[in-house]
Amino acid sequence: MSIPNEALQKLLQEIETRVITSQQQIGITKAQMTTKQRDIRMLELTSKEIGSLPSDTKVYEGVGKM
Repeated sequence: MSIPNEALQKLLQEIETRVITSQQQIGITKAQMTTKQRDIRMLELTSKEIGSLPSDTKVYEGVGKM
């Protein structure tokens, strides 16, 4: 009992499509991770800089959307 060539080709094409979609999703996820890591580094730097200021220094504080 063998599988016809057409069925194998269709299955192979479906697998290739899923692989391409998965690779695109992985690329998007990696880009998002890179962005988040950059944001984290910037926030840590900002926190260190603000933490090194004297306690009586006035700084801007966000209040959210208006």
